Amino acid sequence: MNPRRLERNFVSLCKIPSPSGREGRVAAWIRRYVEALGCRVVEDRAALSGVEGSSGNLYIRPPDRGDRPGGPRLPLFLSAHMDTVPVPFDDEIPVRIDGDRIDAGGKSILGADDKSGVSIALELLESAIENPASLLHPLEVILTVREEVGVQGGRLVDPGLVTARQGFNLDGETPVYSALRQGPFKLHYEIDVRGKSSHAALNPGGGINAIKGGAAIVERLPSGILDEYSTANVGKIEGGGATNVVPDRCRIVGELRSLDEQALASWRSRTESIVAERASSSAVSASVAWEELYRGYRIDDDEPCVRLFCEAVEQTGRKALLESSRGGGDANYLNAKGLRCIVFGLGMEEIHSPREYYLFSRLREAAALLERILFSPDHPQ
Repeated sequence: MNPRRLERNFVSLCKIPSPSGREGRVAAWIRRYVEALGCRVVEDRAALSGVEGSSGNLYIRPPDRGDRPGGPRLPLFLSAHMDTVPVPFDDEIPVRIDGDRIDAGGKSILGADDKSGVSIALELLESAIENPASLLHPLEVILTVREEVGVQGGRLVDPGLVTARQGFNLDGETPVYSALRQGPFKLHYEIDVRGKSSHAALNPGGGINAIKGGAAIVERLPSGILDEYSTANVGKIEGGGATNVVPDRCRIVGELRSLDEQALASWRSRTESIVAERASSSAVSASVAWEELYRGYRIDDDEPCVRLFCEAVEQTGRKALLESSRGGGDANYLNAKGLRCIVFGLGMEEIHSPREYYLFSRLREAAALLERILFSPDHPQ
């Protein structure tokens, strides 16, 4: 690993605005960089498959220089996402460096979520090309788009373009030396409430107000922390038009998520019962449409990605911390597609806000931990 190169590339990536759907510039930068190293890059059709954007997912493989002696080795992949939440700049993000700390001076997000993961993946890929004899695991990189807006790129990842079936998702806000081994099941719902329109002044009693009926439903819907595994949120309610018309339509949008699939099913059933009961008492009709946004996962101790991670952490004299999270991401879809992975902790700070910052020391620390997994002990440090 070359720490200065790692830091330089991280800064360069952070300067490029790449909000979801506008990953084209950063994808082009990455493509130029890795193709100059002799890597093969495949871009899938994610940008042409109902996902608006300027780039598809990228699949990167180093040049084939023959297998290392010693028999079959376990291929591994590293994944990260190229997009960020919205930024107020179109040309360049004003990155500010103060010793070990890097931020955007309070003017924008920095984008360490997930430019840190991207830069680490690129550095280890380049190190693998420079030192093929000490590489323990054939390496591939998957870089996705539109992760921040419902994991839209991750759901379109093509496992047929990846040889490895074990790896690491470099997108963890948790501390270095920790990883997420379990992620949630997530359901999206839309409730369509129907009343009856009438003139609000001339015939108010002839109408049935769908917004009032919707409000009665929202009042009882599950919200916040539901149990030790589950959360819910009502994110939107909309309907109506002119103030002199009793509204006949209302739409309620929300989500349920849980680490436990049976608990999720129970809360879904309870939600449907509440909708039916409150609609009846408000003299409106209502229906619920559900969409599974992603499935949950849990990676067991005996799976290679967990075992390799724990062994590498223990080599540093620390104890690996394996956690669960009710937050979802690319790892949900990767695991559902048979690309088994844990979410590697990178120690991000204040993500998705102008207060976001990152430490170069953490960037190096996380990269060094992955280096222990990928390379033999005689690998140049």
